[in-house]
Amino acid sequence: MAEPDSIDRHIAHWSRELPDLDPRTEGIITRLQMLVRRMKRDKESGLLGTGLKYWEFEVLHRLVAAGAPYRVAPTALAEWLDTHPATMTSRLDRLEQAGYIAREHDPGDRRRLLVTLTGLGRERWEAVMGRRGEKEDRMLAVLDDGEQEALAVLLRKLVAGIEADGPPLMPDWPAAR
Repeated sequence: MAEPDSIDRHIAHWSRELPDLDPRTEGIITRLQMLVRRMKRDKESGLLGTGLKYWEFEVLHRLVAAGAPYRVAPTALAEWLDTHPATMTSRLDRLEQAGYIAREHDPGDRRRLLVTLTGLGRERWEAVMGRRGEKEDRMLAVLDDGEQEALAVLLRKLVAGIEADGPPLMPDWPAAR
């Protein structure tokens, strides 16, 4: 069994106040929450020195996720990022000024604009992804290959169970359709 951690101390504290607290459920959920919080901080710190803000990276990430030719309608970006269209327009203005994206008319419908990832935008996205990968590898390094595989299987089973009762937790990227 692993050494006690800060979550065990959290459970011990709240067990005094809530005698019916299920320590296993509380431990699993709280550990997941704290890991997500830590990963979010790591993601944000991974942007330091790249010149990108978090929202800028997220827009670039959605463009890459769309697949080649990395071109998407602004309304789709706003929907994927759960952002108001007016906010998205302002963000796209800034990204275009920085040279990370270009806006072009849709060749099939000149009334419609498309957002396209530029070479510079792709470079910046790749730099951040490399940093993220290193941090994620370090985080998982405490587990051996078998433990990582077991964790992956259990998390997949948990997600599948949650998705069976509701919508998918991840979007269906256009390139995957």
